[in-house]
Formats: sequence, structure tokens, C-alpha cells
Amino acid sequence: MKVSLKVSGMTCANCARAIELTLKKLHGVSDVKVSFELGRVWVEFNEELLSSENIKEAIESLGYTVEKDDVKQYETYILAFCWLSGAVVMLSMFWHNPWSVYLQALLATLGQLVGGFKFYRSAYYSLKARTGNMDLLVALGSTSALLYSYLALFKLIPEEPQEPLFETSLFLITFVRTGKFLEERAKRKATESLRRMFGLQSLRVKILKEGKEEEKEAYEVFIGDKIVLRTGDMVPLDCRLVEGKVVVDESMLTGESLPVLKKEGDLLLSGSVVLNGYGVAKVEKSFSKSYVSLLIKLVESALVKKPKVQRLADRVSHYFVQFVIALSFLVFLLWFFKTGDIQRAITFSLAVMVISCPCAFGIAVPLAIMVGLTRAYQRGVLIKNPEAFEKKVDILLMDKTGTLTEGKPKVKEVRSYGDYLDLAYSLFLKSNHPYSVAIREYCQSLGAKQLSLKDCRGEVGVGVFCEGYMLGKGKNGQTVLVQDGKVLAEFYFEESIKESAKEVLEYFKRMGIEVILVSGDDEERVKRVAEQLNIEK
Repeated sequence: MKVSLKVSGMTCANCARAIELTLKKLHGVSDVKVSFELGRVWVEFNEELLSSENIKEAIESLGYTVEKDDVKQYETYILAFCWLSGAVVMLSMFWHNPWSVYLQALLATLGQLVGGFKFYRSAYYSLKARTGNMDLLVALGSTSALLYSYLALFKLIPEEPQEPLFETSLFLITFVRTGKFLEERAKRKATESLRRMFGLQSLRVKILKEGKEEEKEAYEVFIGDKIVLRTGDMVPLDCRLVEGKVVVDESMLTGESLPVLKKEGDLLLSGSVVLNGYGVAKVEKSFSKSYVSLLIKLVESALVKKPKVQRLADRVSHYFVQFVIALSFLVFLLWFFKTGDIQRAITFSLAVMVISCPCAFGIAVPLAIMVGLTRAYQRGVLIKNPEAFEKKVDILLMDKTGTLTEGKPKVKEVRSYGDYLDLAYSLFLKSNHPYSVAIREYCQSLGAKQLSLKDCRGEVGVGVFCEGYMLGKGKNGQTVLVQDGKVLAEFYFEESIKESAKEVLEYFKRMGIEVILVSGDDEERVKRVAEQLNIEK
């Protein structure tokens, strides 16, 4: 059995490693994958030996929280308190008053308790699991600065009067917590496109039963159920059309921007959008096995997989905390025995610990990979394995429609056999098909005027009919305007090449990458585009 859990409280790669090591020790667990970037844990286990509750208990015993519902966050209030306290402390340092230092002590202590609680909690459980994390460094650094400040305040250091460092502990907590807040915000933005994909699970589906429509969730629909599809609907599951005709946009799945006509017996893929028409379809696959669900699983799998550079970062991060603590202690001893100045020794020792707290290596590498993957998905590029980022590209296969070309047809040529301009413009005001839009824009550019036409209707896959006129698909694939069987005009189309296409292809060639054009379009059209862009294959 496999289970996916949303876990909050992970702040670095070491947190993820602590969870992974703990779960692998459980009898019955066969595989564990942890992503602190997504805040998710995937566990494969034998349900006869273990339950999902046991797994949740093991994770929560380390100090992390397995989320059930959206937890209300108070982070902004805590940050506001820390920044406000920091501002007051800074002002009190310039306002010479016998009580100002005690005000600093109070605010620094409150900041340590309120702002630093989650660092203490995380540090405690990391020590309990025998794996140090970045929060341990924050807790040690800020606590050391606070304790030293109290010792200096009450003159318990047997040296010349020392200056308290209350602002150091307070601003350390404030800066690191602010950094974590911005990091979480960046992760949320980076995964917005994935959330939209997962949102398909909550899509309401119209089921046809005994002539009546019922609404259900996508996961409540079973194989054999009949669903109703209308203009604007998203196809929720893989199904086959058994009644009607629909024009669908499959660009999210295939990259092909032009609409596709589906008739009775044709397969409809989940994730495609109905642009026009009405149909009833019979479900052939459940949601978990439908096409879009498989894409989502591929995306999740890619985000969990770790390329070589990230595996190296994880190994370094695992020993990084221990190394920093040892180095900080060594710096303290070196400066104390060299100068005898305990304040200087503590200051430099804290500097080593503080400057290492965020651990850019352990956080930046996985975040960079996650951002790269999600930005690729947003642009329609599906990456199955993030190791692709580390490999050299020799050959690049490029699609034509929507990649090198605009994906929007434009009128190239019109063969006129009568007065057609106003008629064509008026007829295609009734349709939003890409060819309709192209003809409408072309006629409008020539000053076409709208005519008053009655009894207009659109037939999916055929054209628009009004008062004896028909504007639609001709015998040879062109679009024709017909009046009572007589052709008034023929429209021929072409796709315009994107302005940036030539520049991008030249860049690839300078890098030594061979570009090959791949397309399912008409061979002659593909050859023309290849010639215009100087693509040899």
C-alpha cells in the first residue's frame, strides 16, 4: 500500500533525512521518499504489518505535523511582533536611559520565546532523532547571544564591563524567520500550476442516469457511467463519445493548439476542454487511471527524484551542522586564548554559527530544481527525471504548431466568385472556431460590415448556416462560402512563424545542438516551415 502525507515543519534537507531514516526503521516499510520542498512524504508499506496511523505517529514523534486540514498560520503576526520589537530595541540603543537595557532584555526574551519557539521545538526533535538540522544552529546561536547578554547585564562575567548583545539574538530570530517565510512563499508560488492540476480532482461531473443528470465528484464516477459534456466543460475522465459531436482543445495534453472534432466512437482524453457542441460519453477509465492523473503522478515522481547534485547536497548537509558547531567552538577557544577577550571570542563564535544557519547549499539546490521543474510544466514541458538538467543536449526535437508557429491560422489567400466580404464576416460572428476568428479578422481588416441574418445555426464539424448560406469546410479541406450550392469564395490558411523562433534556433545551432522538426501536420506545410527556419531535417 502507498500513502502520501502532507507534513509541515520541515525546514531543510536534514529534516527530510530524519523522517526518511525513522520511517525506514519501521517493520513493514518497503520504500520512503521525502520532499521538504513540497512538504510531502510518500511511504510504501505492508498494511498487514503496519497502518497509516503508525506512520503518522512516527513522523509526529520527531516534532513534525501531519496535516489533515488547512492549518491557520500566525506567521505574519509573529514576524510583525519580531520586527516591531527589533525596531524598539534599536531605538533604545540610541536613547540613553537607565531602563533602556532592561527594555531590550524584555523584548529580546519575548522574541526568543515567541519567534524562536519553533526553532527550539525542531532542534529538540532533531537531537532526539540524532540528526542535527539548521534549526539547531539557530537555536544555539540565538540562545548563546541571549545568555551572554544576561551575564553581561548582571555583571557575572569576571572581566571588564561587557556590553549585552540583546539585539543580536532578537535580529537573528527575526532575520532567519523572515527568510523561512519568504522561502515558503516562493515554494507556494512555484507549485501553483501543480495545485491547479490537482484541482481537477474536485471537478463536478454531470452523470446521466435514467434520463436525469446528477452531479458527482470525479473520483465518484465509475467505469461504464455516462457523463454529459457541454461547451466550456473539462473532460474529467478518459471516455468514449456515444452521442453527439464536440470540438475539443487538447493542447494541454498533446501541445496541438488547433481544435479536434470528436464524433461518436471517438476517444476523449481527460484534461481536454470542450470548445463547442454537446455530447454524452461513456467512461472507460476511473480517475486514478485516466490520462491527466497519470501526468500528475509523473510530475509528483519527478519532484521526488533527486539528481546527482541534490544527492551530493543532502550528504553534505547531513554533516554540515556538526561541522559548524565544532568550528564555532574552535573559533571561540582560538580567540579567547589568543586575546583573553571573552566578548570578542563569543562574537566571532556566534558569527560562524549565525552565518551558517540558512545553509544555502542544502536549501538552494532542491529549491532551484523544484522551481525549474514547475516553470517547465507551466510552459508545457513535461520532465520525467530532473537529472535531465545535468545532461548535455545534442539533438533537439521540436514540434511545429504552437512551438515554432503561432498556432493560430491566418488567411493566406481568398478566391472570390462573387460578393462575399460582408456575408463571411457576418456568418463567422456566430462562431469562435480558430478558422472563424481568422476569417473574421481578415474581413474586418478589409472594412467588412455586419449584415442582419436570421435563422442561424452552427453544426459541429461542418460550419455555420444562415438563410440559405453556409460557411464551412469544403471538399478539399479549404473553407468555403456557399449560397444554395454555389461557391462564392474559398479561403486558404497558413500559420505565421513566431518572431522569436529564428533567434532561438540560431542560438541552439551556435551551441552545437542539432534541431529536428517533428510534426503530424501536412508534409508540404511542414516543409515550408522548415525552409523558412533553415531546419534541414
